[in-house]
Amino acid sequence: MLGLDDLVGTYFEGLLAMALSMARVYPCAYMVPVFGFTLIRGFPRHALVLSLAIIPAGALHGQLDLTSLGLVSWATLIFKEVVLGVLLGLVLGLPFWLFESVGALLDNQRGALTGGQLNPALGADATPIGHMLKEMTIVVLMTTLGFEVLLQVLWSSYTAWPALTLMPLPADGYSGLLKLLDGTFNYLVLYSAPFVALLLLVELALALLSLYSPQLQVFVIAMPAKCLIGIAFFALYLPYLVEHMTNRLHSFSDLIPSVRALLDQPG
Repeated sequence: MLGLDDLVGTYFEGLLAMALSMARVYPCAYMVPVFGFTLIRGFPRHALVLSLAIIPAGALHGQLDLTSLGLVSWATLIFKEVVLGVLLGLVLGLPFWLFESVGALLDNQRGALTGGQLNPALGADATPIGHMLKEMTIVVLMTTLGFEVLLQVLWSSYTAWPALTLMPLPADGYSGLLKLLDGTFNYLVLYSAPFVALLLLVELALALLSLYSPQLQVFVIAMPAKCLIGIAFFALYLPYLVEHMTNRLHSFSDLIPSVRALLDQPG
């Protein structure tokens, strides 16, 4: 039968394991839009992170006598876990930010953000199509792969990067992360190129029209014309965009090998 000192020691070891586990889960969940931290605030947010961190905390509790670590070692491990959480959140959030940026570029090109550009005092620019595409990406993820895919990637990261070891630094730097960012920007240009080219042609046509009709208020006509044409083309382009969403989200299934390669970890 355990004595009082043993029970207290086990309790504090569990708290330390939970703190170390939450240090990685919290920044990752904060950066990934699926967890909805922009809407969930206060105690429910902490409860959500706590529920996600219970499973890795249980594994950490049995790995090592956590109370044997000094204060400097604990601070180093916590900082390392926060950095890994940010890195993992960046990798998991790239598909959502990609399609949100595609919608934001369409909103900007059709003139929906002109008010914020002319008067910055209006506050942050709202991109309705960008927000819609981000929410649609979340729906596509839930209906095709399910929420457990994100949880599997998050929990499997403790196998790729053990919490009680320092993060390895590859000799060639974080080239894997740079390749992921480069691919995201390439897809951003590729997915947004059709409607951007179309709206540029509309602007060119209106510019040529103004040459033959100088009294025509081109600026007044351009915005509603681009909005109508852009939304009509977007309605036709949306099924193809959803197909690309599905293809991009299926990369989550192979994300753990990619995450291991990010720091040149062996499989």
